[in-house]
Amino acid sequence: MVNYITYDQFAFTAAVSARMTREKPAAIFLIGYFFAESLILAETGQSTGAIQIAGQADPTQLPFFVATCDYTLIGEELYAASAYLTREPVLLGSMRAQDIAKGLVIVLGIAGIVVTSLGLTWFPDLFKTK
Repeated sequence: MVNYITYDQFAFTAAVSARMTREKPAAIFLIGYFFAESLILAETGQSTGAIQIAGQADPTQLPFFVATCDYTLIGEELYAASAYLTREPVLLGSMRAQDIAKGLVIVLGIAGIVVTSLGLTWFPDLFKTK
């Protein structure tokens, strides 16, 4: 059943915390963007003894999730989880292409550091603007 509680942040947090305490769920998934309510919800979930899985791409609330949840999806893991679980070829291909691009950027960065350290100026000149 889906119930509308409220639009207010802390009223919502209080209502959800009360419901968690009453119903004692076996698992709690805190996925999405959280603000100040993250620690309240995660602590309430931990006090009920539920297994908690949290995930957020923004690093501001991640320390609270790491401290209070059993499993935490950090940053891109949140997006990669759907590709891993569904095994959909398009999502897996997208993740693979992103990993290859990141590796290429890292290799080019290291090569640039080495070339510039050796005193060769042609590599840094490629990145100068007019």
